Amino acid sequence: MSFLSFWRHHGTRGVFSSIQEQLSSPTGCTQEDQYWGRLATGGEEDYYWRRLSDNWSMKDVMPSTYLEIHNACYEAYNANPIAFAIIEITTSFVLGKGVSITASEPVVQQILQDFWNDPDNHMDTRVYSLCTELSLYGEQFVRFYINRLNGKVKIRQIDPSIIDQIETDPEDIETPMRFHLRPIGPAVVLPTATDVQRSLNTEGEWLLAGSDVVQFCINKVSNAKRGKSDLATLLPWLRRYKDWLTDRVRINKYKSAFLWDVQLQGADKKAIDRKKMEYAYPPEPGSIIIHNEAEKWSAVRPEINANEAEADGRALKLMLAVGAQLPEHYLSDGNYGNRATAAEMGLPTLLKFQRRQHILRALLRTILDRVILEAQKAHRLSNTLATDYEILFPQIDTADHQTLASATQLLMGGLTQAKQQGWISDETAMRLLFQCLDEEIDLHDERERVWLGDQKRR
Repeated sequence: MSFLSFWRHHGTRGVFSSIQEQLSSPTGCTQEDQYWGRLATGGEEDYYWRRLSDNWSMKDVMPSTYLEIHNACYEAYNANPIAFAIIEITTSFVLGKGVSITASEPVVQQILQDFWNDPDNHMDTRVYSLCTELSLYGEQFVRFYINRLNGKVKIRQIDPSIIDQIETDPEDIETPMRFHLRPIGPAVVLPTATDVQRSLNTEGEWLLAGSDVVQFCINKVSNAKRGKSDLATLLPWLRRYKDWLTDRVRINKYKSAFLWDVQLQGADKKAIDRKKMEYAYPPEPGSIIIHNEAEKWSAVRPEINANEAEADGRALKLMLAVGAQLPEHYLSDGNYGNRATAAEMGLPTLLKFQRRQHILRALLRTILDRVILEAQKAHRLSNTLATDYEILFPQIDTADHQTLASATQLLMGGLTQAKQQGWISDETAMRLLFQCLDEEIDLHDERERVWLGDQKRR
């Protein structure tokens, strides 16, 4: 008796049906189900098996699914205009004209600028690559190359698709220990003599987290190891919208097409065959057709009501817009709103870009902290020197300046009257003013600067 027959014989229909459900191919499922369904998580060897305990804690997709999503996102970025726009709009808003660094100590500033302007690092342009690929791939792996003699640092970005394993602390999944680079096959070009002599690496390479490589992720939960692209959720809808547009192009192409229907009255098969040969080539546009009453010519056009599909296309585009957290007019469609509506719709998007700035700031700070650390190890920088610095991003302003100016003017008048009446102190008035302006300022330091300014004027 086989294993399945044994379970069937002993009446365990529930267990058997569960196993049969795993073995049967999914029917009627969508692409989203294949990517993010319960069966898509876990390891490759566990695809057709279910744990006795639950596996809901396994939030990463299978390695093959990860590579499929990775390649699909890259293909969409290169071939789909909307996918390209979603990624590039994010980079343009987050970085704008670029990033600058200011340190309190000139020596620290010089070390950071040397790293930033190093031709091998080209950080002025690399920051755009970091932001673009972070959005496109959902994660970035930055590898450090250290010159132990002078402490100089060079960095390189690693393609996330060649990182196939991430080992974390057994008791803390948020702490990666090392990353495995899968072996790369031989190049497609003809190998040189040196390449033939060099042994082929078939085991890959392990890199230590922190010292060799650092990882940065977006769009992931805390107990997942891999990030997720901004396009990952949109992939099925990008394909559907592209298919819909392709169908529209075909419909519009054949909408104006027509064919000649020639009716022959009282003709036998021989006469019909003769006319077929005579009209094997249709008449040129603008030509004259001469025939007797035995022939009847009429142009036949397909009945295609393409205008009725406009609402369907907009529904698909709205699905892309909400998934990308972009207003509809950002995707080149401003027919369904005015300036006031567009201004109100932009706030969630701008806040999303501000949040991405915080992530990029943390990424750059990790890299620059490593630069300072290696400079200290090489004795190019004193350990007692202050190493604080600021990373300045272009400001994404979400406030209406005209409304803010009017509110500030009214508030200043109210605070002045309240101070004259003795209802509030100077410190409270300052605190309310800065809260209105959404500025975080130390009141004690500010009052001290005001006092010093008064002393200088006297």
